[in-house]
Amino acid sequence: MFSLNRNRNQPNSSIRIDTYAQTVQQILAGLGINPDQVRIQTEEGYGWSFRRGSATIEVYVSQNETGGFFQVLSPIMHLPSSGLLPIYRRLLELNLQLVNISLGVYLDVVYIYSERPLDGLDIVEANAIINAVATWADELDDKLVSEFSGRLYSRV
Repeated sequence: MFSLNRNRNQPNSSIRIDTYAQTVQQILAGLGINPDQVRIQTEEGYGWSFRRGSATIEVYVSQNETGGFFQVLSPIMHLPSSGLLPIYRRLLELNLQLVNISLGVYLDVVYIYSERPLDGLDIVEANAIINAVATWADELDDKLVSEFSGRLYSRV
């Protein structure tokens, strides 16, 4: 799990991450996924990893000294070893089509990513975020690999 922007002013005393973890488990069960079978170990909260088509989807509910956070991400491909400018341009163009999620690069991996504070998160919004990341990840991973000759993350 990685983190981009953290709101340093958000209070963490009122956030109970176990309640939000139960919300994610309900969403996963609704998708036909056993949340206990896809649970992953994390240092700062709860995590789950599952497949949607060819994409791996990771969901995290975490809390640290800066507050609680809900993250959904999907590592979709390893960057090609050359010709990076065209893929970076394509990622920026695709970012204009995404709502509340973004494409980015961490180390040599392209991710689809969404993060928000836990405060005020409800099951409808959490479900929408998980589905948006999963849908875009499954749609874009094969297309980007085909277009730019990278390596599909889920096949490495």
